Amino acid sequence: MDLSRLLPEQRPHYAIPPGYGFHRLNAQELQERSHLFDTLQIWERPRKGHRYILGCDVSDGLGQDRSVCDVLRMGTIDEPEEQVAQFVSDTCMPKAFAYIINAIGHLYPWPDGREAMAAIECNNHGLSVQDTLQLHLGYRHFYIWEVMDQADPRKRFTTRMGWVTTPRTRPILLDQFHNGIVSTDPLSGYSDLKVNSSLTIDEMRDFQTEGALWEAEAGRGAHDDCLIALAIAHFVAWRLSAGEREPLEDRRKRRREEALRAARFGDGKRPDFRNTDTTADDAKALPTSEEQREPEEEEMGFYDPSGRSWGGTLYD
Repeated sequence: MDLSRLLPEQRPHYAIPPGYGFHRLNAQELQERSHLFDTLQIWERPRKGHRYILGCDVSDGLGQDRSVCDVLRMGTIDEPEEQVAQFVSDTCMPKAFAYIINAIGHLYPWPDGREAMAAIECNNHGLSVQDTLQLHLGYRHFYIWEVMDQADPRKRFTTRMGWVTTPRTRPILLDQFHNGIVSTDPLSGYSDLKVNSSLTIDEMRDFQTEGALWEAEAGRGAHDDCLIALAIAHFVAWRLSAGEREPLEDRRKRRREEALRAARFGDGKRPDFRNTDTTADDAKALPTSEEQREPEEEEMGFYDPSGRSWGGTLYD
């Protein structure tokens, strides 16, 4: 059964393995909670062979703002990106939040055995969370800050960890997030970025602008922490999915077009134009050898000057 094509509520439940500090809430415990805060919502269990990004927006834990850890499964040629888990709290202090991120990151490991890549917004309290994760908890897998306007590709990656939202990076972040939401995957019929959290969807409804997209912000009394956390995870996933080559969503659309051409001509082989009634227009519609889809690569397709494995960690 292809679980990726099922709605979150249709997917089978599973038990959290021991040793992560989590347990599955029963019906009574769920009824006693008036909200979804301080609860790890899981829509898809960890799947072998997939890569996961943790998008984290950290608050001070005083009830005025929210700390969010979103788990995003990176897309492949067969399926789009998907929000598979989320933890939200408005009372968790920054250093305590680091322990939660640590547990979630180990629950969703990468194929090479490392934790999920943590992309933490380090504008304010996120720096304390990242420091606790690295120095005290021994977390190894962080997003490395990338200088997007660096002319020399050898200097594109810095030695700094985490995501920093600035007036220059915010427009790029929101533009890529908007593109992932509105673009439709031709294979599954879903958007290129599947959002499962009701908290995130509510924030998207309240995210407003009267001008340009980069000027959008939460309405009066609303929040945007869940939205920003998912946007960071989506942007990092886009960069790691070879953002400097053909985008993953375009590769999926191109494969769909090639499948339609193959169905039109039966076995997909190029017909013998001299001995059939194939027209010139039919010949032009066929893909050339250069346009044939390459097999999915395991290695990332962007330049990594330091040779860091997977382009996002300070450790080999």
